[in-house]
Amino acid sequence: MSIASFGFLGIFILMYYENIPLKNLLHRFIAITLFILTSFSAGILTSSASWFTPIIIGLIAFFGRVFFRLYDIKKPGVFFCILVAAMGTNINVPFNQVPILCSYYILGAVIAMLMAIIVHFAEKEAPEILEEKSISQHVYEDPGVFIDGIFYGSTLFLAVYLSAGLQLQNPYWMVISCAAILQGDNLRAILQRNIQRILGTVIGIGIAAVLLYTPLTTLETIFIIITLFTMSQIAVRTNYGLSAFFTTPMALLLASLTKEIDVPSLLQYRFIGIALGSLLGAFSAFLITTGLKFYNRSFHLHESFDKDPN
Repeated sequence: MSIASFGFLGIFILMYYENIPLKNLLHRFIAITLFILTSFSAGILTSSASWFTPIIIGLIAFFGRVFFRLYDIKKPGVFFCILVAAMGTNINVPFNQVPILCSYYILGAVIAMLMAIIVHFAEKEAPEILEEKSISQHVYEDPGVFIDGIFYGSTLFLAVYLSAGLQLQNPYWMVISCAAILQGDNLRAILQRNIQRILGTVIGIGIAAVLLYTPLTTLETIFIIITLFTMSQIAVRTNYGLSAFFTTPMALLLASLTKEIDVPSLLQYRFIGIALGSLLGAFSAFLITTGLKFYNRSFHLHESFDKDPN
């Protein structure tokens, strides 16, 4: 079950698939796999030094946000890097076990790459040709990327501190929820996601309660998880709130595979973590958007180095 749980994280990179030339696709998958693997390892290594966790999560959020935005890697973007890093901080294992857990993740990532190759050759449309650009060109075309990265990293830095201070049973749920909300393209989308995620989580917890109290075999649980994952990926393309109906029970069933759980407290802390993380993400997005609009009037000086024509 450990292989299944951690290998499942590697399968997630298939969500970064795009119809681009195979060489570019494989380079992208390898880069994403290494970034997520580094995030996961860093998260596990900070589990024995909780004071260091917010710094690591903040740095991963900053560099990941900059990397995925500069190279225009579509959603879920840096979200899964945050997810595996936050999960890693809650895993207490000896250091000599870390390479073993990482190997499970790599196994899942390799399977995802093989599936991506199959999908690539099954595409009916020609792949989209990517324009080769240097890092300086990417930065020049998107100068706001570092401000966005600082904002994103600072918010998740705060989310880790709050979740630890509130002593939540699974503190990474609050961090993951905050990161998911901030994936919105603009403030309106973020505020809509906030409401949808909270309402969707409430219904998802109801579904999870029914499943967790049902005596299921391990094989039945695995098939239900696969079904929920498939339905969540279909639903997320049409309605973000609807996808939360399936992601919540999926996450809780995954947790039940590897350890005994107290169902009532698990459901309670799941809702608290999702709600607080969503509200923090929405509030911080509103704060930074309003602040930038306000101060833009003062710092937009319309000056240049051109000589005075007079």
